[in-house]
Amino acid sequence: MFGSAISGFATGSLLGLLGGGGSIIAVPILVYVLGLDAKAAIGTSLVIVGLASLLAAWSHYRNQSLIVSTALTFGATGGLGSFAGAKLAQLIPDAVQLALFAIVMALVAFLMLRAAPPTIDLTEDDAKIALPVVLVSGLGAGMLTGLIGVGGGFIIVPVLTILLRIPIRKAIGTSLLVVGINSIVGAFSYGSLLSLNFSIWPFAVGTLVAAPIAGQLARYVPQEKLKFSFAISLLILSAWMLSKQLFY
Repeated sequence: MFGSAISGFATGSLLGLLGGGGSIIAVPILVYVLGLDAKAAIGTSLVIVGLASLLAAWSHYRNQSLIVSTALTFGATGGLGSFAGAKLAQLIPDAVQLALFAIVMALVAFLMLRAAPPTIDLTEDDAKIALPVVLVSGLGAGMLTGLIGVGGGFIIVPVLTILLRIPIRKAIGTSLLVVGINSIVGAFSYGSLLSLNFSIWPFAVGTLVAAPIAGQLARYVPQEKLKFSFAISLLILSAWMLSKQLFY
């Protein structure tokens, strides 16, 4: 139980600090530590990470590090993509779903290692210039949320920083609101597959407590060093997950 709570705390902390990454470690924990099958783990992680993201987004909003209009635009198409992805996921075997998850995890790591966020600060009106990019990216992030349970922050944050030129801290806060919307919509599509029994509660509580605290602390933490360490950890974890699916 204590280990589950610590795992939840780590999940929530990454979510609040980076604007994503919660589901990317929540799903392996729920599968390999807490013993859920793939679909139950994905659906359950969407509930926990979705609520934690909304709590962390509120912390960023209070710090004026969240562009609400851009988040809602992302969320509009992201919610549709998440619902469709979750329906498609029910047709895919668990082993294939987990293998896809591991591959996406490795891609996330490479994106995090390569991306260099700019420093140009734009207003909300300026951010609307690239509306088509936002809509397409939101749809893609939502599809991945529903299909394999990743919140999509690893897509949203680079789009906001690299393509829309929004500073990293505002991108993280904005991403959290989008991840919250996508995750909650996707969770509804998993319905009866959700598992919220007593063994899950320590993990859920740890995640929900840590996310808003980390959101408050995000402005004090060197983001690039944190992203680098997290990316290396993802590469190791993805290799381990793929090996389990291929050789066991």
